[in-house]
Amino acid sequence: MSPLLEETLASVISALECGVAPWRKSWSAGKISSMPLRSTGDTFSGMNAILLSSLQAVRGYDSPFWLTFNQAQDAGGHVRKGERAAPAILYKTRCVDGDTGDGSDDKVLRFLKSYAVFNACQIEGLPDTFHPVAPPELGVIEPLNTDVVAIMENFPVAVSHGGDVACYHMLSDRVSMPPRSAFESDEDYVAVLLHEYGHATGAKHRLDRFEPNETRTDYAREELVAELTSHLTSMHLGINPSRSVFENHVAYLGHWAGFLKEKPSELLKAAGKAQAAADMILSYRTAGSKGVDADLAEAA
Repeated sequence: MSPLLEETLASVISALECGVAPWRKSWSAGKISSMPLRSTGDTFSGMNAILLSSLQAVRGYDSPFWLTFNQAQDAGGHVRKGERAAPAILYKTRCVDGDTGDGSDDKVLRFLKSYAVFNACQIEGLPDTFHPVAPPELGVIEPLNTDVVAIMENFPVAVSHGGDVACYHMLSDRVSMPPRSAFESDEDYVAVLLHEYGHATGAKHRLDRFEPNETRTDYAREELVAELTSHLTSMHLGINPSRSVFENHVAYLGHWAGFLKEKPSELLKAAGKAQAAADMILSYRTAGSKGVDADLAEAA
């Protein structure tokens, strides 16, 4: 793991120890959340989306675009002197020939490397397209995105309302939510619902993520996956929940920081699982995706 990536992961873990989830900072500051974008306009995913969105929030970048040094030059710009790069992760595979005379099979080795990227706000001379103007904030579901409503209509888990607890019931495969009127805004309601939908994707007939004999660490790990799932899905849908949404999950931060400090790679694993969960939830933006569970579970 590169020193730059190690340093960035360490800063995330340090923030969790202090009771702060860095990927939520942009929401508490009232900024428009946006998926980090490559120079081509394609979105980053998984851990890249989480790390870069965190840096966008912490450093106050208004642009969602991230470019390598060479990409900045190709686009007609140049990185300002003294600007500090951010790490982006590239997953690689390598096939090792198993034909060594002992009958062993070929092996596929998976590893990751990082490369340096800069936000468009760190680069001078870029075209205006790299500095999009943020739309005004919205506080109700309908104007945000019709995809939000479609997911709520099509996701194959029943939602019941009442009480003051939000949770996913694994045995009955259903979600309990407080009434929408109990939330500060519809955006807060949807963000919490996406957290519970995140848990629901872990069911055996979906992504099969739950441990049979769950430990306290397993529980904290699953809560981290659900939190990151809500964050990734919210960014795709343009949702800006308030800080109070995050504070409802603050009790898990100590557990997250604990096992992440021992094994920083757990954050990368959680991000990968969260991306698979977010992809599954987002697939329900169309009614024709009601039978998609098995296909996505197999692909994951």
